[in-house]
Amino acid sequence: MIKIVSFVMLIVVMLQGFTLESDYNRAHQKAMQSDKIFIIFLTEKECVACNKELMKIMNAKNVSSLIEKNAIFVVVYKEQKNTFPIEMLYTTQYPTLFFLDKNELFSCKALRGNIQPKELMNCLKLR
Repeated sequence: MIKIVSFVMLIVVMLQGFTLESDYNRAHQKAMQSDKIFIIFLTEKECVACNKELMKIMNAKNVSSLIEKNAIFVVVYKEQKNTFPIEMLYTTQYPTLFFLDKNELFSCKALRGNIQPKELMNCLKLR
């Protein structure tokens, strides 16, 4: 089921204009090469509310265009074995969006739970 949802979300994202990464290290490399920030969407597997929040972000055209222009977007599941900043291990509310610069420093306050497109846009415009 998760694979089907992920595949459908990938198709939707490709149509919306920004690429969704699934590997933190690859996203970090792309951010360094492109001089963009990277946004980590930290989620749990089987989290219906998290999937709804991700779809809300992907379907907001003004947000997706800012992401395409200013950021690399990566989805990280808390259960993943890959490396990511230790601060994310202590997250208890899902989903959470983290905004990091190419040096892996936080560039905006983390957004948690019901993420408002306006808040996300403000973080993207701070760069």
